[in-house]
Amino acid sequence: MNFETFVSVAEDVRERMRIKRSEFIVNVHKVHSETEAKEFFAKIFKEFRDATHNCWAYKIGSLKASSDAGEPSGTAGMQILGSVESFKLDRIAVVVTRYFGGVKLGIRGLIDAYSKITSLALTKAKKTKFLVGRRIAVEVDYKDLSKVTYKFKKSGYFYTKSPQFAEKIKLELFVPKNAKIDVLYENLGVDELSEKELFRI
Repeated sequence: MNFETFVSVAEDVRERMRIKRSEFIVNVHKVHSETEAKEFFAKIFKEFRDATHNCWAYKIGSLKASSDAGEPSGTAGMQILGSVESFKLDRIAVVVTRYFGGVKLGIRGLIDAYSKITSLALTKAKKTKFLVGRRIAVEVDYKDLSKVTYKFKKSGYFYTKSPQFAEKIKLELFVPKNAKIDVLYENLGVDELSEKELFRI
């Protein structure tokens, strides 16, 4: 059984660009939900409360939205979202802040500017592959360890931490959301983890 996967930014990104005296500032952040996206937007809006525009977009699975935030319709939000989709990224929120410099860019100029600054940030961003699955805890007897480990390894599961050795051996695993586990286990919840955070069995 395979994991559901997606690619997102590994860390926040901020880039600046000046175009015909207007200053553009882009902020990129990984999010897990619409609520997280809105919290990120609120933080950026507060930081740049004096800006002329704070245009934004997010994509979280099939959920996506964008806003021109006062720019002419179709010149900003859709360009930001289009850049995110062209990079095939997910679980991501982007805000592009603009300080108007006194020179009008026109419709074509705005479209190009918002696309360019977003693409610059996404090009420079460190990206990583994430797996969507469940974290579970399993306790096994010492005599059963090799048999259970072989089964989990064959299924392509991961450790989320090193095995803990006590009266029994406790294994914390990351498995696909719909995986059927035929041993007793405790469900620790659904998560989205980077491959770099996981240990191969």
